Amino acid sequence: MRISTSYRAWPLMALAFFYFQTVARGQEAPVKFGKVTEEEVKMTVYDKDTSAVAVVLADYGRSYFNYVQDFQVNFERVTRIKILKKGGYDWANFVVPYYQKVNSGKEVVSSIKGVTYNMENGKMVKVKMDDKAIFDEKETANWSNKKFTLPAVKEGSVIEITYTIASDFLFNLRDWRFQYPIPVVHSEYRAAIPEYFEYKQMPQGYESFAVKEAVPSTMNFTVRWSASFDLDSKSYTNGRTSGGAENITARSVNHRWVMKDVPAITPEAHITTIQDYLSKIEFELEWVRYPNSIPKRFAGNWSTLSEELMRDESFGLQLNRTGFFKNEVAALQTIPDTLARLNAIYEFVKKSVKWNGQGGKYVTNSLRKAFDTKTGNVADINLMLVAMLRDAGFEAHPVIISTRDNGRVPYTPVLSRFNYVIAYAQVGNRRILMDATDPLVPLGLLPKHCLNDKGWIVDQKGGDWVSLNMNDKATELVNADLQVSASGVLSGKVSQSSSGLWGVNMRRNVLDAGEQKYLEKLVNSQNQMERKKPVLQNLKELHKPISLEYEVASAGDAQAKDIIYLNPMLLKAQQDNPFKHAGRKYPVDFAHAMEEVYLCNFTIPEGYAVEEMPKGMILTLPENGGKFTYMLQVNGNKIQVMSKLTISKPVFYAEEYEFLKQFYTQVVAKHAEQIVLKKKG
Repeated sequence: MRISTSYRAWPLMALAFFYFQTVARGQEAPVKFGKVTEEEVKMTVYDKDTSAVAVVLADYGRSYFNYVQDFQVNFERVTRIKILKKGGYDWANFVVPYYQKVNSGKEVVSSIKGVTYNMENGKMVKVKMDDKAIFDEKETANWSNKKFTLPAVKEGSVIEITYTIASDFLFNLRDWRFQYPIPVVHSEYRAAIPEYFEYKQMPQGYESFAVKEAVPSTMNFTVRWSASFDLDSKSYTNGRTSGGAENITARSVNHRWVMKDVPAITPEAHITTIQDYLSKIEFELEWVRYPNSIPKRFAGNWSTLSEELMRDESFGLQLNRTGFFKNEVAALQTIPDTLARLNAIYEFVKKSVKWNGQGGKYVTNSLRKAFDTKTGNVADINLMLVAMLRDAGFEAHPVIISTRDNGRVPYTPVLSRFNYVIAYAQVGNRRILMDATDPLVPLGLLPKHCLNDKGWIVDQKGGDWVSLNMNDKATELVNADLQVSASGVLSGKVSQSSSGLWGVNMRRNVLDAGEQKYLEKLVNSQNQMERKKPVLQNLKELHKPISLEYEVASAGDAQAKDIIYLNPMLLKAQQDNPFKHAGRKYPVDFAHAMEEVYLCNFTIPEGYAVEEMPKGMILTLPENGGKFTYMLQVNGNKIQVMSKLTISKPVFYAEEYEFLKQFYTQVVAKHAEQIVLKKKG
C-alpha cells in the first residue's frame, strides 16, 4: 500500500514575533480507535463485496500544526486492514514517501509500528513488526521512501500500522485518499488549521461524505524568547528577557471529513487514469496572514507560472540559444509554401533527434547537446522545434500538458502537475499542435497519450489555454468484393485502410514486426477466412491512409446447399459491447473521434434468391455524439452491405452512459443478423 503524497515542498517563514521556540497546546487528541477484535480476525468474507481480497476496516489520519523555530505540520496515521484471500497479501507491503531538500527543510517519518493479528488454536495472537524490517529507499534527489512489510501475514490476518510525519513543508496539507482498489469500511481525516494559514480544499471523486464539518476552535502556543537583544540600546526589547515565555492564543478551525462503506475503485474501459476518479481531498495554501504583517498570497496565477517558466534556464532561456542550427533553418526557409515549410521543420526535428522515452518539462542538459548527440527527452525535442520555428519566422510557443496517464489538468497553477511539453504554432487562423517525439505521427496529429483535455500555452505575455482535441477522426475503411458459391464457400478480394491515429497504430505494428513478418502473420492467422497475397501500400507516406489488400477464401466442400446462411459482417463485426456494466460513475473518454466504414458486395450463386435479409437501421446519439447507419440492398445477383459507425466526440459523461450502452447493444445485435439464401425451385 503506497501512502501517496502529491504536494509542493515549500517551507514557510516563521511568525515575525516568534523568536525561537513554541509549544502548541489545545490540539485535538491523537488518532486512536478501538482494539482489534476476535470478530475482525475471524471474518472470512466482506458481505458488501464478497469478491474483495482485502478490506480496509479503518483508516484514520490527523494533521496539526506546531512551532519549533518555525512552523511544522505533523501528520499521524492509523490504518487497519483485513486480509481475506491470498490475492490480498500485497496489502501488507507499505511505502511511505517523504521529502527532504538541502538548506530548505525536511520531513521526518517516525513512530512506525506494525502488528499482525491471527487466530491460532482458537486464540487471537499478535506478531509485532521488528524495527529492522523498516528500511529507506532513495527514489530521487529529494524524495525517499520508508518501506516495510508486516510479518506472519496469511488469509484471515488483520494488520494494523501507525506512523507520524513531521514536515517543514507547509505549502499543502497532507492529501487524504478515501478510496482504494479494495473496499473501505471507514475512512476519516482531521485537520486543525490555525488562523494564519488559509488553504483551498479540492475534493475529488464520486463518493459522498458521511461527515464534513468545520468547527471553530483555538490553539495555544507557548513562546520562549531568545536572541531578542537590541545591539543599539544594549537591552532586551519590548520588556522581554532571554529565556522568557509568553502564551499566545490563536483562532483555529477543526476540520473533519468521513466516508463510510466506500466501494473498491476498479479501472473501466476508456478512461484516462483511475487516479482521476478516486475519492480524495487535496489542499493548496492560498494565503498566509501573520499578526502585524501584510497578508501574503502563496497561490500563484497562470501568468506568473508562464513568467517563471520563461525565466527558467532549463525551459524558456533555452529558446534564445539557437545559433547552432541557423544553417539548417536557412535551408528550410527556401520552401515557399507556409504549411510545407512548417512541415519540413517538423520532419527535420523528428529525424534529427531520437526520443529517449522520457517525459518532463525541462531539457536534459541543453538544446545544443541534444542536437549534437541526436537524442533527448520530450522537452529537448519539442523546445528545439519551437526554437527552430521561431527562427524561421513562425509564431511558436511551448505548451505544457498533463498526459493521460498523469491525470487531469490542474484547476490551479501548480507546475508539478504538468509532466510533458509540446509545440504550438499559429498559421493564419489555424492553431497547430505538434509532438516531434514520434516519427510516425504526421503534422496535424498528436499521440494519444497527449490527448487530455487542454494545455497551457507558455508565453512571455502570459499564456492561454488551447484544446488538445483533434479535428481529424481516426478512421478505418474495409471494402470487399466476395463471390458466394452454391456450397456456401466465399472468395474474393479485400482492401482495408486506416488513417489518423489508427493509421499510426497500424504503421507501428508493421514496423515493430517488420513488414515481411507482419504479412506472414496475417496469412498464417486463419480464422473464418484464409488470406492470401497481402500487399501493403503507403507505409512511409504518413499523410496518406495506410492500406492493406489481400485475397480471401473460406473453407468448405463443393457440395451444393439448399439454404446458405451468410454473415454480412464477417470481415468487420462489432461482436461485443464494450459497455457491459449497468451504470457508470466515470466519463467515457475515447480520446478522439472515430469512424468505421464497411462496404461489401456479395455476388450470390446462380439459381439462388434472398429468403431473409436484415432490415436497415439508423441510430443516433444525443447531441450529435455519434451515428450508426446500416443498409443492405439487393440488385440482381448482388447484395450490397454498408455499415458506418461514427463516434463524433471524444468524451461522454456519466449521464450519457446509458445512451452509449444501448447504442452499442443495438449495433452488436444488428451486426449479428444473417442473410439467408434459398435455392430456387
